[in-house]
Amino acid sequence: MNLDLLVFISIAFLSSFGHCYSMCGGFVLLFLNLNKEAKNLFILQIIFHFFRILTYIFLGVLFSLIGNFFLIDTTIQNLFFFIIGLLMIFLGFALIFRGKILFLIENHIFYEKFIIKIFQKAKTYKGVKSAIFLGFFNGFIPCGLVYFFIASAMSRQNILESALIMFIFGLSTLPALFLFSLMAKFLSDLFRNIFNYIAYFAIIFYGLYLSFIGFKNF
Repeated sequence: MNLDLLVFISIAFLSSFGHCYSMCGGFVLLFLNLNKEAKNLFILQIIFHFFRILTYIFLGVLFSLIGNFFLIDTTIQNLFFFIIGLLMIFLGFALIFRGKILFLIENHIFYEKFIIKIFQKAKTYKGVKSAIFLGFFNGFIPCGLVYFFIASAMSRQNILESALIMFIFGLSTLPALFLFSLMAKFLSDLFRNIFNYIAYFAIIFYGLYLSFIGFKNF
């Protein structure tokens, strides 16, 4: 699990300076604009990210319970690992070769039908309400990176480990998203792309590793 944790932290931290800006940036920016005059903005940011991470943990526990359904039999467990690994490889390539595949897995129709409504509703809130509301729904954004961590959580038999994986994801993305306005200006597109590609290739290699574990134990 120690090596896994290092991989998860690296992927989440590196991709947070690129991919997370594009996916979660709208939520963070709206939240900051709604509360730009708040004297307790720092506290509000902590609340926002607390509920964002809490949503990830909830998703980790939920999909871990679903995954455990497939891990009862050893043969099924190995097949499940193999399939999850292939899914990770697919996600990694989809993130690298951004196009129709990524369009499908990140579901832009969802943005049009659901996210816009959330944004419209959020504009009626300020302070703690906006932090809780936007932070909570931020965690449900359809995102290839989140899918990778959910798939990782599903591959764990221990629910606490699944929750820990999603907690690590949320915590590792915290520095970049917490300093969104500052880091967005500081980092060039080149550096963001470099961070992204390192993270995406790590996803592919981790998927290969998980598929190999499942395949060799058939």
